Amino acid sequence: MRGKQTIKGDNVHSETSFAPERNSLRAVIATAALLALSASTALYIRLGPIDAALLSGDNPASIEIVDRHGVRLYESLPASGERSLLLDVKHLSAPLVPATVAAEDHRFYDHAGVDPRSFIRAAWHDVKSRRFAEGGSTITQQVAKLLLGRTNPRARSLSHKIEEAVLAFRLEHRFGKNEILAMYLNLAPYGNQLIGAERASRGYFGCPSSSLTAAQAAYLASLPQRPTSRNPFRDAPRSRDRQADILRQMHKAGALSSEQLQSALRERLQLRPESRPTIAPHFVERVLASLPARNIGRIETTLDSALQSEIAGIIRSIRPSLERHGAHNVAVAVLDNDTGEWLAWEGSGNYEDAANGGAIDGVVTLRQPGSALKPFTYALAFERGFTPASVLPDIPSHFATAEQGVVYSPRNYDGQFRGPMLARAALAGSENVPAVAIASKVGVTELTRFLRAAGYTTFDKTASYYGLGITLGDAEVRLDQMVAAYAVFARGGRSVHPRFVRSMTTTAGERLHFAHDEDRQLVSPRTAFWITDILSDPDAREFIFGSGGSLDFPFPVAVKTGTSQAYHDNWTIGYTREVTVGVWVGNFDRTPLRSSSGVTGAGPIFHSVMLAALKQKLGRLPSPSDPPIVEMPTDLSRHRVCALSGLEATADCPNVRHEWLPDGPVRRCTWHYSADGQPAVEWPSEFQDWSSGNGSGGRSVSMPIRRISKQPSTLAITSPADGAIYRIDPTLRSEFQSLVLRAAAKAGSELRWTVDGRPLGVSVSGRKLTWPLRPGHHTFTVADSTRNAAVSATIFVK
Repeated sequence: MRGKQTIKGDNVHSETSFAPERNSLRAVIATAALLALSASTALYIRLGPIDAALLSGDNPASIEIVDRHGVRLYESLPASGERSLLLDVKHLSAPLVPATVAAEDHRFYDHAGVDPRSFIRAAWHDVKSRRFAEGGSTITQQVAKLLLGRTNPRARSLSHKIEEAVLAFRLEHRFGKNEILAMYLNLAPYGNQLIGAERASRGYFGCPSSSLTAAQAAYLASLPQRPTSRNPFRDAPRSRDRQADILRQMHKAGALSSEQLQSALRERLQLRPESRPTIAPHFVERVLASLPARNIGRIETTLDSALQSEIAGIIRSIRPSLERHGAHNVAVAVLDNDTGEWLAWEGSGNYEDAANGGAIDGVVTLRQPGSALKPFTYALAFERGFTPASVLPDIPSHFATAEQGVVYSPRNYDGQFRGPMLARAALAGSENVPAVAIASKVGVTELTRFLRAAGYTTFDKTASYYGLGITLGDAEVRLDQMVAAYAVFARGGRSVHPRFVRSMTTTAGERLHFAHDEDRQLVSPRTAFWITDILSDPDAREFIFGSGGSLDFPFPVAVKTGTSQAYHDNWTIGYTREVTVGVWVGNFDRTPLRSSSGVTGAGPIFHSVMLAALKQKLGRLPSPSDPPIVEMPTDLSRHRVCALSGLEATADCPNVRHEWLPDGPVRRCTWHYSADGQPAVEWPSEFQDWSSGNGSGGRSVSMPIRRISKQPSTLAITSPADGAIYRIDPTLRSEFQSLVLRAAAKAGSELRWTVDGRPLGVSVSGRKLTWPLRPGHHTFTVADSTRNAAVSATIFVK
């Protein structure tokens, strides 16, 4: 305080000034404000918000796809082209953590995000070099830099360093040290497009980071500072020098004992880069196509890579046989019946075979299934009251179509007609005519609706578009949907919802599970049992397929083959209680196969795949003590039926078989009776023409001993039907493009045929003539000389 004195006479006056006190108060206030501002700034720096986009933006992690046992199938690259796998903070590798701290920030656990000592040292070096030669960044600052640079790469500058420091402080406030360290290990670049320590561990040493030795961990820790110049594949010694320094720092920090240090220094590292997996590429593509719109880091699929590899070997071993038949492409799918999980998925047989469309996925490619679709016609018929003992006509037949005047005349594969056939034999032997006959009874509209309900999404047109040919597989289907539909029978009639994925893990570590669609009863357990019992009955199919082939197993397997028109495709589909296997063989360019059917083409592959799938699923092959494929319903019982009529067998029935039929009485056979002490048969009217010798001698599967039938009273042309319209099918061979001429007449009558007024030939009643189809209108006339009678029928051939 300064004062001023004034003397006036004897009086002395003193005045005191308060200005200095006011100035001091201002200084105190300013200092307090400055301190408050500094504190507020410090608190804002420390506690301020972090841009959510930095933590929740696009993660650079690639998507790892593994099989059901954790075997890696594939790793997709993100848009950056860099490969990474995320480490969980709870599973940080013991040698990797101290190695990283020793290499990057040995005071990591002692600072609050920015280390003043390192900052001052780095600043001094930068001043001397007049450039940013040393950053002095802590691990937290490097995390900040990596986060900021993910969406906005930037050049190094003072403002950017300040921004990184601020973010580092905030990261330290929000996250624990181990969480920050996990961020660094997941974001740091390790060279060769490898992001993160886990991916680098696999990329350089072929093992997860949890399996790293101290020497390997130190080697990896040396890379992020200079990932390009220390490329292990180009300059290993430079990285080894840095590795030794890190190991000594780890020893100094107490992370390694003296013995461990010496052992690590002596360890000779060998780079074992992990090979890029090539297992099931078609399957992987399906998985990637089904990803939800969120960040996914890891996908655990349903595939069994061991089974997938074995299937690839099976196809390679059978390749020479396929090539002899002119087949270049193979598709295989294996489904777990209980869970609906795809265990194997082979799309072409050779993904790398570009010349034959190897990248095409045949499991989802539309192709004609041929007879492989027939079981669904029979299943619908069984739902409508038919049984395996129902009699179906395997005789020359003409079925009306949606087009006025056009009839459909199916033929069997071998050109024969076998007369009356029980549904069991007709389905097991894959006869065409009975299948069309039963389809005509249940109706194409109902059949089309049933196929859609079974999961065939490709039946998207009207019933009239498909016609009765739908039961013979004239329309196109997908193998995966075929396999899933067959699995319905194996599941007792319950629907199945196939899936590729067991679980997904997001880049944030959230594990996603998916709810299963609820099953529904597509067909009754009785129908599922009947279809399964027929398809697994080797005796029932022996008359067509023989025995001892690729369809026979030492345990029950329900199996069906299919061959499309003109031999473009062949199929074999089958199932046990555990798995359903589907195989397609053909050419993606639709080149016809040479003398190959479902038995000779797809059959051998099916046989081997079924054995491999069961061994992989059960650890063994099924045994007689195992449960049946489908449990027999309690409302069925064993009945003795006539093998010809399907009715309850009597003493006059020469051939008898046992059949599972609904409980209750069964009508006795009225076809067979005894004539002169010998068994004989009186044929129903629809089989009389056939029984007289038409249709390859009238040979029935049951082969009755003697035939007695009523003689026709008038002359009549039974084939072709008058007014019928025929189409020449360009996909069929010429020998299958002929019309069979038949007439009903008195036994032994000589019949003279003419076509368009020109003699065609002579036949005896009960015998047939054939005429090659030719476009145009044609009139057929047959004359019976013994009766001095003649009849005619006119047709049109397109």
